Amino acid sequence: MNISMEEVVSAEEPIARFITGKDYYRPSNGTVKHNAFMPNGRGETSVYRTRDLIDDEIFGIGCVFFAEKIGKSLMGRADIAASEVFEKGLAIVSEPTPHPRHANIVDWPPDKSKIRMIAVELAAKATLKLVS
Repeated sequence: MNISMEEVVSAEEPIARFITGKDYYRPSNGTVKHNAFMPNGRGETSVYRTRDLIDDEIFGIGCVFFAEKIGKSLMGRADIAASEVFEKGLAIVSEPTPHPRHANIVDWPPDKSKIRMIAVELAAKATLKLVS
């Protein structure tokens, strides 16, 4: 697989946060929960850059390079524009491991209540797409 991605993520790029559990979305109304965007212990939220991909290609990446790696099943994804992340004062940095389209949302504030508030706002802007 020889995919070349620019290192800089542009504001108009779509990104996807893969979902492997119901703690990341509400099946009752098809919305994304803030937990989906919470950073890990290193202050990163793993996302994938999805520009120029169709749904099947995006879900394929999610299955192979995300869900299988953590031993879970892919349930869906939260799609959001990179601009929404940038508007919250966060950055998205390309991290081409385990896949050339992988990136991390970084620069989360140190305050846990601010992190949660930003995650809630991102979740509200995200669109849920479940695996069919």
